Amino acid sequence: MNAIRIRKTIDSDTLHLPELKDMIGRTVEIIILEEPTATIVPSGFVPGNGDWDALLVAAQQLQDYDYQAQIDQDACDIRAAEVTDRVGREIR
Repeated sequence: MNAIRIRKTIDSDTLHLPELKDMIGRTVEIIILEEPTATIVPSGFVPGNGDWDALLVAAQQLQDYDYQAQIDQDACDIRAAEVTDRVGREIR
């Protein structure tokens, strides 16, 4: 299977894609993904600083914190990433 990524601004309902010249006559699947527009950050919003060590220290100080839940969630996320592609289709 060949994959070709083309980034293009759609300016017509008729597309001219010379990058696909070698694919003429073949059956292909075309998926168009619209890139999300930039979100406007509300005033007063302060994003995280990415200090994951500080988060870990804070989490360890919590009482009744379910440490195993995070480990289980990480394992689930890894399994999901291994069996799905970018658009959510199973690849196995």
